[in-house]
Amino acid sequence: MATRTPKIPARSTLLNSSLDGMDDLFDFKTKEDLSQPEQENGGTGITEMDFAVMEPLPNHKFKLYTGQRLWDMVDSIREFGILEPLIVWVHDGKNTILSGHNRQNAGSIAGLTKGPVIIRENLTYEDAILIATETNLRQRSFDDLSPSEKAYCLKQHYDAIKSQGRRNDLIKEIEEFVNPHETGKNGTSLENPKKSDAGAAVSEEYGLSKDRIARYLRIATLITPLLDCLDAKTLGFEVAYDISFVKEEMQPVIAELIVNDNCRIDTKKSILIHDYAKKGKLTEELLRQIITGEKTKAARSGSPKPIKIKETVINRFFGREQSRKEIEDTIVKALEFYFAQSSENPEQKVG
Repeated sequence: MATRTPKIPARSTLLNSSLDGMDDLFDFKTKEDLSQPEQENGGTGITEMDFAVMEPLPNHKFKLYTGQRLWDMVDSIREFGILEPLIVWVHDGKNTILSGHNRQNAGSIAGLTKGPVIIRENLTYEDAILIATETNLRQRSFDDLSPSEKAYCLKQHYDAIKSQGRRNDLIKEIEEFVNPHETGKNGTSLENPKKSDAGAAVSEEYGLSKDRIARYLRIATLITPLLDCLDAKTLGFEVAYDISFVKEEMQPVIAELIVNDNCRIDTKKSILIHDYAKKGKLTEELLRQIITGEKTKAARSGSPKPIKIKETVINRFFGREQSRKEIEDTIVKALEFYFAQSSENPEQKVG
């Protein structure tokens, strides 16, 4: 049966991870082949499926196209149809879209009720998530993604590199399939990376500093309403990083104050939130006070603040020829003597 391999946009920052038999997954057929019956052995040929029986992948972070980008896709589908099949995960009586959420949406707007699909079965949820992530990255460049989508992709990428064994073998297999001439040149091929190398590998892959990667990975743990605030620019990137240290059960309070009460969190507030959260002293009441501006100071440290002695006082008792250490030793002895004389216990010493 004649087949053709689809053109996949090359990108230097491509990580791919999916399942065994990726040649089957990307074995797209010509339009003439669509009329041919399914393979008897249950292979992953292209078939058609009603949009009405499909459902989106739960909890994925990619947003549907809007505006001109959406209408360009609608116009293209009206003229040429859906050229690239959707990838649908059939499991537990469900038909879950892994790749093609925008094609389904635009196709429906264009008046279609069904479209070409590649059916996949026997997937783990983790594999399904990775297919959804990486196919989105093939269709859009990393720079085109929203901040929340970038955080989501980097988290999936990082987790894939950290995992050992089969998944790493699949990453290498996919990379060789997609970019056979680039693998090895740009360091995109992964050969049993160690967990400790995951951050460096992601940093190199996406051209971001390790510190920036670390911030994205933290931001990926925020609840969806806060990620939406980040995309809407009502929450700054550094602010989002700071509040990622807030326990998840308290994060809805932040979203509520931003969305419903139009509160703004600047970096001064977010640093304060970060400080209290890391010390384990952040309560819901305190969180509200910081965001609304009622609380403006950091928590006091348990240790006393350092005291500076004025230069005029030092010059009164010490000469310029005396070293800093000699001055400090003399001050300590003087304090020991003072407290020993003041104490009820003459033997008590300080220092």
